[in-house]
Amino acid sequence: MIHFDHICLAAQNVYEATFRLSRETGIGNYDGGFFPLYGIGHKVVPLAEDIYIEVESIVDHTVLKRGQPLAQFFEQQTLSGDCFIGWCLRADTLDELEAFARHHKTVVDPNTTGKEAGRQMMNGNRSAALQTPSALTAWPQGKPNLYFKMSNGPHPAALPVVPGTGANRGNGLNWIEIGEDENALSVWLGDVARPKDFPFEIRYNNMSSGLYAIGVETDAGEKQVRRPPVRIQSL
Repeated sequence: MIHFDHICLAAQNVYEATFRLSRETGIGNYDGGFFPLYGIGHKVVPLAEDIYIEVESIVDHTVLKRGQPLAQFFEQQTLSGDCFIGWCLRADTLDELEAFARHHKTVVDPNTTGKEAGRQMMNGNRSAALQTPSALTAWPQGKPNLYFKMSNGPHPAALPVVPGTGANRGNGLNWIEIGEDENALSVWLGDVARPKDFPFEIRYNNMSSGLYAIGVETDAGEKQVRRPPVRIQSL
């Protein structure tokens, strides 16, 4: 089965953007560590036990001097502030991930999307997941990619937030707003999933592809989070 997993909120300053998001929603956050390969810092705002927003920004600018492609993409997309740079689905099985890869005429390559690309937690743990298509293929098109979790342990959204960062608890998505229409999403998903099978409303605004907003159910009622979508780039 395919699930909504997380949203990547790219920012100029991971700390300020996370602080602002938690103030906006009342939902707490914790330090998710960093991605050594990409020079990106990572904060987590849980929206449910298995859904979260990862707030990220470049923290090691030497990667830009080395021409790291994902870091360059982040820099370009955040020139004018925050944006929903990517949204990500999760597969229950590796077979589902491989079926999605075949649909997009690509492969699941652990050498480029596995352990070396994973995030380093501050407690020493290193998480890893396979993905297809790659973030640099799907996200510039405003499309979701699909993940399969490789490492054991709790889901990132299930870890405790830092006391004092927010009193509200996220209880899941009520709705998401995305660009284009249902047919476009159906074509992207192929036979792996259907838009109507997701347990939340999908609102289509018929604008350019990407994620525009979400409605999160919390202990204090619904909280809406709206950010500019990724700026579409031609492949």
